[in-house]
Amino acid sequence: MDPIFLILIFFAVAMVWMSSRQRKAQQKTQAFVESLTPGAKVMTMSGYIGTIVDITDEHVTLESVPGGGTTVWIKPAIRQSVVDPVIDASDEANPVEASSDEVEIPDNIAKLIGEDTSSIDKYTKSNDDEDRGSDTSK
Repeated sequence: MDPIFLILIFFAVAMVWMSSRQRKAQQKTQAFVESLTPGAKVMTMSGYIGTIVDITDEHVTLESVPGGGTTVWIKPAIRQSVVDPVIDASDEANPVEASSDEVEIPDNIAKLIGEDTSSIDKYTKSNDDEDRGSDTSK
């Protein structure tokens, strides 16, 4: 077989496979948009979260807070449903206690990564050494 013919077959199969995946994604999105009902909490493509107040053939009216202002969006702009997190009552009854262990804060970064700084410390002056040196020169 001619190698060019094999390459053409490969590209044809890849195009069919990609178009079928895209068609499935479009069908899934269309089914989601058709399943929208008033009262559902959704998020738009731009990240706006609101509750559906009204739905027409082409538009969805969202309300960000109950009794607040409404905004009108086209149906394809709705990305996904938003589910409010469930708060477990036992978590509120037993808050996490802070540990009583003290945390040591090192003077320099070398102690954080475990480097030996003993040779560096011998040659560095502290602020106290500088102050004493200035007192003796007076």
